Amino acid sequence: MEKQVLSNVEAIGTILKKGPLPFPISPRNSSPEPEKRCPECGAPLHSIFMDHPSYLKVTGKEPHWTELPCEACERERFLREMEERAKDAVQQRLNTLLANSMLRERFIDKTFENFFPFGKDREKQLRVLSIARDFAGAFHRHRQSGTWLLFMGNVGTGKSHLCAAIINEVIRSGCTALFTKAPRLLREVKDTFHRDSEITQSEIISRMGDIDLLVIDEVGIQFGTDTERMILYEILDLRYEAMLPVILTTNITDLKSLEKLLGERIIDRLFEGESKIVVFEWESHRRYQKSVSGAAPPRRAEPVTPPSGRTGKGFTAAGPAVPRLPEKRIATSLRADAGAPVPGGRRR
Repeated sequence: MEKQVLSNVEAIGTILKKGPLPFPISPRNSSPEPEKRCPECGAPLHSIFMDHPSYLKVTGKEPHWTELPCEACERERFLREMEERAKDAVQQRLNTLLANSMLRERFIDKTFENFFPFGKDREKQLRVLSIARDFAGAFHRHRQSGTWLLFMGNVGTGKSHLCAAIINEVIRSGCTALFTKAPRLLREVKDTFHRDSEITQSEIISRMGDIDLLVIDEVGIQFGTDTERMILYEILDLRYEAMLPVILTTNITDLKSLEKLLGERIIDRLFEGESKIVVFEWESHRRYQKSVSGAAPPRRAEPVTPPSGRTGKGFTAAGPAVPRLPEKRIATSLRADAGAPVPGGRRR
């Protein structure tokens, strides 16, 4: 059977002896690829020869060369689109982080640039501004060391403004932050005590330990009950053990009174490492504006590096002293001018 099939196949040598095969001349061979350059970047353009029978039948065209898009321009366009998508993704993440930070409309635009010193205590305000700016600028270091800040001062002195400015800066560095007022935080935790609550107290406290920076505003406005004190202590103790930064603000200007509300253990941690007590000791900005209504707006201030003059393990600073704690805890008086650090280095 195999021999019969082979006998029906003409030998190739016989075919070649008959002469050359009648191959037609292809239009592709008769018209070489045109040499053109991109009018935008000047790079060489490539073409493709359109001679597929189905294409020619549908379009009714003759075989021809068609230019392909410029590879250089397409590559640049692709990279530009990827860059724009990356920027959009970053902006979307920032918007999400800002939304999660719980900054209200009044504080969402607060920055270091629009914090304007005023009145006769401009130098003190510049020191506070410099401390807040340095904390935000070196936040990744403070994130590792677990630095705490306590802003003490009367209402209207700019504590919340600088907290919001720090949060805005921290979020733009890619970290997470949460701004909440002490009464609101305590109310949310106490709401979990109800049987129909969809979230537990442990879940809220646990979330406080997942945030890079926690800011608790208006500490001391709460009733000061043992339950509230225990809730605050549990949250702050969680962050202390995890070495996570905290900023507390209070309108209470007496450190001893604040210690009665928060407890000795929390206040004592403000004397450890780079943690600081910062005093906002000047009049309310709102009252100042009202008293000088019609006057020219304050000029924009340039950041000033606060005086450092170290002595031993502490810092020297001019100005009134922060109320002293019991003699058993601190042998020397604590001095904390507006923005000047309180002696550090204490351990539990």
